[in-house]
Amino acid sequence: MDDHFWPAMYPGIIVGFLLGLGGGNVVSTILGTVGGLVGAVALYFVFTWLGLEDSILSLVGLIGGAVAGAYLLMSVGSRVGRASASKG
Repeated sequence: MDDHFWPAMYPGIIVGFLLGLGGGNVVSTILGTVGGLVGAVALYFVFTWLGLEDSILSLVGLIGGAVAGAYLLMSVGSRVGRASASKG
């Protein structure tokens, strides 16, 4: 992971995309992908700071961060969608 930022982001994009597909619509897919990417980026910098770049822990952490980021952004998106639907 040391000098390969974008290859380290692929798990975040893929996991976020797959979780977003489970939401059943295009907005969930986009928000899941962005959330997965954001979660992977955050944990990439954490693991780089800790010095755990090229280990299985970094891969597990990237996937965990992608899952957390995707769920967080998808839940925020669904709350916003429900709030706008109830007003209209």
